[in-house]
Amino acid sequence: MINEHPHAERLLKEKESAFREIARLETQLREEIEPASATDDDSADAAADIYERGKIISLIANLEAKIHSLDRALELAAEGSYGICEKCGETIPIERLEIMPEATLCVRCASERERGLRRYASANARRMRDDAFFANESEEESED
Repeated sequence: MINEHPHAERLLKEKESAFREIARLETQLREEIEPASATDDDSADAAADIYERGKIISLIANLEAKIHSLDRALELAAEGSYGICEKCGETIPIERLEIMPEATLCVRCASERERGLRRYASANARRMRDDAFFANESEEESED
């Protein structure tokens, strides 16, 4: 049973807190949107509003990802493997779990994963830039 694991109660409280914060942010987002649609602000105000909405949406997305991670941590707690790195099988230090209870990877494996994701994002950005360059070059050649 999940609740029998010593960290399960903390994980559930973290999850409840994330849901409350999402609800608060969604309310804030609605409050941001409603007045903006009723008024005709100048472009600087509109840009600030758009920035603020984007920030709120990003915070909500981060909290949703945290909830997903907390669900995974709760699954691991139910299986009896919470606190063990899913990649290398080493024990995740308690200090890491206190700071980030949803962690399912040790620091080393999480760092390796991050580096891999950054490399992938960087390669993908280069590929998209190259594709756009060659597409523009092709269009210019066809116009001649």
